Amino acid sequence: MSKKIKEENGKHKPTIETIVNTTAIALTTFGVNEIMRGNLQGYFMVLFGAGLEFFKYWGRKKRFW
Repeated sequence: MSKKIKEENGKHKPTIETIVNTTAIALTTFGVNEIMRGNLQGYFMVLFGAGLEFFKYWGRKKRFW
């Protein structure tokens, strides 16, 4: 990536990370509620939320934003 593109992507870093954090929290909360109800779908929601958090840190390391 060129330096200019990386600088432009850095402007949106707080917005991107806030969206990812909010989505991951909502998914894991929903997942925990579903697990407490006895629904196995909740485990997938928790794993998906954890995957989003991993994606966030991976993107930060690769400097995508």
